[in-house]
Amino acid sequence: MSAVFSIRIRRSQPANMSKPFVLVLLIPVFLAALVCSGFGQAAVPRFEPSDCAIPTPKDEKVVCGYVVVPENRSKKNGKTIRLPIIIQKSDNANPKADPVLRTLGGPGASSLKIVNGRRSSPWLKDRDVIIFEQRGTKFAQPSLACPEVDEATSSNARQHLDRSTAKTNEIKAAKTCFERLSKSGIDLNAYNSSESAADIEDVRKVLKLEKINLYGVSYSARLMLDVMRYYPDGIRSVVLESTLPPEVDYDEVGVDGIVRTLNELFAACKNDSECARAYPDLERKFYAIVAKLNAEPISVSTKDPKSGSTINISLNGDDFATWIVDYLFSNEPAATVYAPSEIEKAYAGNYTPPFKRYAGDKLGNSSFSMGMRYSFWCSEETPFEKTKIIKDQSTKYAGLKGYEVMALPDICGVWKVKRAKPVANKPVTSDIPTLILGAQYDAYTDPQWGRNVGKRLKKSFFVEIPWAGHGPGFSVPCVRDMIAEFFNDPPKTPNDACVEQTRKAFKFITKP
Repeated sequence: MSAVFSIRIRRSQPANMSKPFVLVLLIPVFLAALVCSGFGQAAVPRFEPSDCAIPTPKDEKVVCGYVVVPENRSKKNGKTIRLPIIIQKSDNANPKADPVLRTLGGPGASSLKIVNGRRSSPWLKDRDVIIFEQRGTKFAQPSLACPEVDEATSSNARQHLDRSTAKTNEIKAAKTCFERLSKSGIDLNAYNSSESAADIEDVRKVLKLEKINLYGVSYSARLMLDVMRYYPDGIRSVVLESTLPPEVDYDEVGVDGIVRTLNELFAACKNDSECARAYPDLERKFYAIVAKLNAEPISVSTKDPKSGSTINISLNGDDFATWIVDYLFSNEPAATVYAPSEIEKAYAGNYTPPFKRYAGDKLGNSSFSMGMRYSFWCSEETPFEKTKIIKDQSTKYAGLKGYEVMALPDICGVWKVKRAKPVANKPVTSDIPTLILGAQYDAYTDPQWGRNVGKRLKKSFFVEIPWAGHGPGFSVPCVRDMIAEFFNDPPKTPNDACVEQTRKAFKFITKP
């Protein structure tokens, strides 16, 4: 049976917990926990109201709880997992009936931190936002964190190990994590996109929502495509940002994406008279830096977050390439404008503090739940990829010879999960209104992928944001406004004035 329940809105306090306050909101929730089976077990899926899984901002109006779902829907063993959600309440006392469901990418990133970005979420003016923590991520129960891998990568940096030895250590650590999680009773075969898509559908059902709007970025854009594939009836509209499509075999093209973005930068500087004059021959200088640092890495002193002592970390040419790409990837157009200047300084032997801080990053714990990341990758990516093409990526470009984007294909040799069904590698077709956003300097999800996805979505609109990197909605205010307008009227062609506005707002920094 179903019922209408009184759910207390929680207003965050400065302390590390949320306290209920007087305001009470009546929300229709299908609390299946009241429905008991013949064995006395609470039915699933169900919603369990609770304190928030993380502290929320002061004065934030939220509803928190856990959605309880089956761990593996193909098994009838009754085992369940708990996924936290935070519902940000709209500024409107009478919000639209179709909230926005958001979750982050990775795969393996925690999503709950989105609650801190209310001021950058104009869609809250008219709608509630459901922040969904994917199965296996940091605050889900269980979490598939792999501290063994964090320790291995940190130890590799401390010991200045070569690439081959470091990879071997990371693979051993992943094997240890796999065995530990498996022995604890976790079914690692169940942490994949199809199960996560079903989780999102269950969120919609337990909250008694007729329609929802979906918003995904990077891997979660792929996840939203799977929700569109399997559960289209409950979706009103979709935003896909920096899209990783299911049909793209990422490891076969990972280095291609890095080189494409670098070439985009070199061409943009060459075609800009001031940049070309200030930084001539930028491409040659960049690859000269990579070659020099790979032959003679620099040693950088940094604080060890574990011991607090000062240690030396080596940074080589591959690190420089990754840092420059991440500098562009950092979402901030303001960072992109400095990229030619940073290359020029490094060519002159001046390795600036921003690059040197990268040494500290090599010692910190991963922000991803690596077990969730591995389970997805080893089920839905690696089985459909060709080993030879992946290996060829590391030798395809002379200037980045030996460069790899990720070690995941090798880790899948020890992270033994079942191969996904072939449909997991197939494109999605749909007539659900969809806004697709790409970014000029996105090294990890080529904007062309978004264009290609749009060709199979009959009611889609594609917009590429200049100057921006991965996830332009996080850093470009007018992109967020465009998204809000789309949610208000999905069939309408978006106003793309943001594109020209952003194009004119930035230029390369050419002064010291």
